[in-house]
Amino acid sequence: MMRKLIYAGIFSTAFLLHYISAPAQDYVPMPKLDSKRLLNDLQITVAETPDLGNGMTIGLVVRYGSTFDPANKGGLAYLVSRMFMKATVDKKLQDIQDELKYLGASIEVMCDWDGIRFLLRADSSACERSLLLLYQIVGEAEFDEESFKAEKQSILQAVQKSTDPRRRIHQQFENVLFSGTTYGRPLMGTPASLSAIKLGDVRYFYRKFFSPGQTSLQIVGNVQSRAVLRIASRIWGVWIRKDDVPFTFNQPRQPAGRQIYVDDDPNSPASQFIIGGLFPRREDPAYINVLFASHILQERLTRLLPTSLLTVGSEGRRLVSPFYIQGQAAAEQTVDQIQKIQQVIEEMKSNPVSNEEMEAARKEMLEGYTSSFTSTDGLCNFLLDAELYRLGSNYSTLVMTQIRRCSVDMVKQATNDWILPGGEVILIRGPLSTLKPILGPLGPYRRLSY
Repeated sequence: MMRKLIYAGIFSTAFLLHYISAPAQDYVPMPKLDSKRLLNDLQITVAETPDLGNGMTIGLVVRYGSTFDPANKGGLAYLVSRMFMKATVDKKLQDIQDELKYLGASIEVMCDWDGIRFLLRADSSACERSLLLLYQIVGEAEFDEESFKAEKQSILQAVQKSTDPRRRIHQQFENVLFSGTTYGRPLMGTPASLSAIKLGDVRYFYRKFFSPGQTSLQIVGNVQSRAVLRIASRIWGVWIRKDDVPFTFNQPRQPAGRQIYVDDDPNSPASQFIIGGLFPRREDPAYINVLFASHILQERLTRLLPTSLLTVGSEGRRLVSPFYIQGQAAAEQTVDQIQKIQQVIEEMKSNPVSNEEMEAARKEMLEGYTSSFTSTDGLCNFLLDAELYRLGSNYSTLVMTQIRRCSVDMVKQATNDWILPGGEVILIRGPLSTLKPILGPLGPYRRLSY
């Protein structure tokens, strides 16, 4: 679990056009890629992958996600993502389900801060009919009152359920860290913000943000790329382009000084805690170097505090994203463990990491890439993310070069620049009666009111 979270930033945003075999310096030829930009500005890429079998993944990402939710209607983009596949101009829910069954296909719709993503999985032989169905679902979507009420109620029930302590404290951490910015609210919304959303808001979001000019379509499978490009161009070329909406959000700022918050949980003998700040944007040149630092920090903390279930985590977003160290401890040991974590970070800032640590991190990062691109899903997501974050057509070469060239000095610089530089948010959830007498060494704290 720890490894997965550490590398989430890489695997969700890094695209590798090469499969890499051991030793890491040897390349296997990349899949054949053909791309085309239509007159409506839709970017289409086809990857021929006959050696991955007859499975196919068609992916589409729209570059408008929950970041664009109105301030008082958080959760709107997520709700919109849940409204697809209910109806189109000439299909009802049962028609869509019947077509998927006939094709032996499935569709997954996902929403995050940076976009809404569709993944259609089917056999490569059903490519043309699958492309048509996906266009109807995305480009000809219709939203009715009955489906709207049902999905909204379902999300409200999920939001109102008590979450586990680790998820709860993580959400509280992001609310504090990103206060005053577009990230300073739950992606799925709150009961109040969801209650404010009307069907008209869903339709308006769809009309405003679903446009081919800010969308990328990727087809990965055992197909002939030129033929598929012709088919996709015919089907998707009728989608009407709308004006782009500028991405003008203010960057969140690193915490100034130490900010400590306590959420009283009087019935718990243990405490959940999280310490964190900001992580670089996905396209930042320092991104890979900071991932090295995060990996090495995770390894050190795991050895030092093996029973604390510590996770060093981060994300890759268009804006700076959260970096955090999350764990748990007996309430009376919480402060001591937080101080040990701080000491390890200061040691990494003051002294170079070892060559052994560097090579272990490098090996695992390279192996992580190779294991992630053995399926059409992995390759499709990789292409979608390269387009979503505009990483460039040479990103595959660039990222491998960055991993291989990352040095001890670069990691030290990245640690000083990004791992809690000059400030941090510390959030603790546990019995205040036990915590209050021992919090002094950390500094003054504030009680959370939610």
